[in-house]
Amino acid sequence: MLTLDFVSKSGQALHLVKNAWFDLTNVDGMTTGNTSISSIVIGGVDGDTINNIQAQPRGIVLDLRIKDYVNVEDAKRYILSFVKLKQTCSLVWTQNGRTIKIDGVVETIDMPRWTKKGEVAMQISLHCPRAFWEDVNYILSEISASKNLHYFTTTPGDMLYFPADGIALGEYDTSRTRTFVNTGDVAVGMQIEIMAFSTATNPIIYDQNGNFFGVGYGTDDKQVVLSAGDKIVINTQAGQKGVTLNGTNIIDKIKPRSTWLLLQAGENEFSINSDDADVDNMAFTLIYKQRYV
Repeated sequence: MLTLDFVSKSGQALHLVKNAWFDLTNVDGMTTGNTSISSIVIGGVDGDTINNIQAQPRGIVLDLRIKDYVNVEDAKRYILSFVKLKQTCSLVWTQNGRTIKIDGVVETIDMPRWTKKGEVAMQISLHCPRAFWEDVNYILSEISASKNLHYFTTTPGDMLYFPADGIALGEYDTSRTRTFVNTGDVAVGMQIEIMAFSTATNPIIYDQNGNFFGVGYGTDDKQVVLSAGDKIVINTQAGQKGVTLNGTNIIDKIKPRSTWLLLQAGENEFSINSDDADVDNMAFTLIYKQRYV
């Protein structure tokens, strides 16, 4: 099932598909992606050298045709009760079981005043500063995941017995390296949460290319020592970058040469570590939204 909704600044949803007031006749820019590439030319060297690639803002244009049997003025007022010039908005698109959205600003509203009945159309243009659609809901992936040890069997010799002193029904898989798959089209920032189960000194996370982000280093005043229950939150999303320990800013304790790690499109591998020998001392959680052209 396909749905496309215009969501106003106040959160009201205008259904653009199967609307009793109008038909959505065309949408431009739904799956358009453009980049700006900067390069330099070096004398005596063929071609050029690319020094910057940046995705460009997206423009989306909605064409609406007012239905024959409705009052044109009433239809216009109905649409404009949702769509306000200069106001922020979102488009929410559901298709094939996936719901994604893109944020924008209403740039133009165009509707002819004098047109034959049956030919009355309205055009709405949106400026989307971030070029990509993104998941509506966050994806949460835990590096140190819980393993279920409880099972049922029909084989008598494989029965699960419960001794007097009890039995564990689960445990943490403390593997320090995990693989994550970003099924979106581009790299995305994420929120990395580190939860300590016991003492963890100067935690650090690496990607498969050797890039890392760590907190704590050097002398005593730059060390970061976590106790059980402490939580570090690292945000690598554009415009939101930062790192906190139990809600307190510790950006001054970022390990030198750290990189704001991204979840690349496709397969990613992350490893976690600390200065301690204990492999059971912490767990990592990645929280992110995938993005699409």
